[in-house]
Amino acid sequence: MVSNQVDHILAATMRLCLDQGLGAVTMRSVAAAAGVTSSAIVYHFKTRERLLVALLDHIENAVAASRSRLIDAFDEEQLAFAGPAACIMAILHRLLDEQGLAIIALSEIDRFLRDTEAEQAARTIMCRAWDRADRFWQNLPVIADEDREGKAIWAAAAQGMIPLVMLDRTPVLRDARIARIIARLADRLARREVQLQPPWSPPEPLARAVRPTGKQQIVDATIRLSGKGGIEALTHRKIAAEAGLSVASTTYFYPTKDDIVADAAYDVQARAMNAVVDGSVPPPMFMSRIMLDERQEERPEMATLTAFMTAAIRSPERGQFATAVRRVRGLDGIRWLAARGYRQTDRLDGILWAATSVFLVQKALLQPAAERAAILDDVSDVWLTRLFG
Repeated sequence: MVSNQVDHILAATMRLCLDQGLGAVTMRSVAAAAGVTSSAIVYHFKTRERLLVALLDHIENAVAASRSRLIDAFDEEQLAFAGPAACIMAILHRLLDEQGLAIIALSEIDRFLRDTEAEQAARTIMCRAWDRADRFWQNLPVIADEDREGKAIWAAAAQGMIPLVMLDRTPVLRDARIARIIARLADRLARREVQLQPPWSPPEPLARAVRPTGKQQIVDATIRLSGKGGIEALTHRKIAAEAGLSVASTTYFYPTKDDIVADAAYDVQARAMNAVVDGSVPPPMFMSRIMLDERQEERPEMATLTAFMTAAIRSPERGQFATAVRRVRGLDGIRWLAARGYRQTDRLDGILWAATSVFLVQKALLQPAAERAAILDDVSDVWLTRLFG
């Protein structure tokens, strides 16, 4: 009976999280969604952090179950007829339809639980999640003929493109984008000549806005809070407390929360895009300098860009925001390639590399801090050479 109630509560919590975002998940809201008393939630989970750990585990198992149903979807005749690219496209389409938002929520919950008493428990679940995802893609019969490195790149690109393609509001456009990325990946791995999109020049670095001290404090506070817990739970009061200012100061500069988020989003775009063309970054340290701060933790602006992407995916009314975020991630990718000397590339390659690096970064962040830079730099260097060298 107790187990049944726990399962019922977690199912209701998952629906609440996927529909309204992590900020909507509180002990009280979960009790209301599950139709139980608040004391029942406290009895089973004690704290919100422990509830979120249980939710993380519940969602991860649901995603793994969906993948397991897909692994044997193709028989030998179908595999021979369709080929690797078509099969992986089909699997991605189904996985996105069934568990797209759930996959996004995994990283969102994990990021929120960092620096809490539940951090280690969350990390254990996320290590399992990424290992399962990696094994799923690498063990697909459709890429059995690939070498070890090729399989790893297929896995990283397929898993990493999920949040990027979910920014497309229309399923038809989303599926078309998947097809283009997968086809380009197949060509790059096979060393086939690709037809590049028309030549273009990377945009100039975005000018950082000059703001009064208090206004910049608010933007910086918003970036820190968004990177940790997303934007749904942001309030003027929380931002003011993080910035060390009064609520009156935040409302003076920014009448609404959306005003703050829009300004913070521009700042994040400038930091994220400009970081990849800093000529002082030596190639052996390229990826780690972009992604990690001096403590070898994820740079706040990178975490915030992910949080903004999650918010854009979940909220249809943020369509223009979704377009802007997708553009930034694609431009980041092509800037990274150009800065490393890979000039015979285009925007599609930029999106491909952005997707591939998403997976690599998430796996690196689950390792001890002292090992992250080496993982990011060594693996990315090998993968870049394999794809574009």
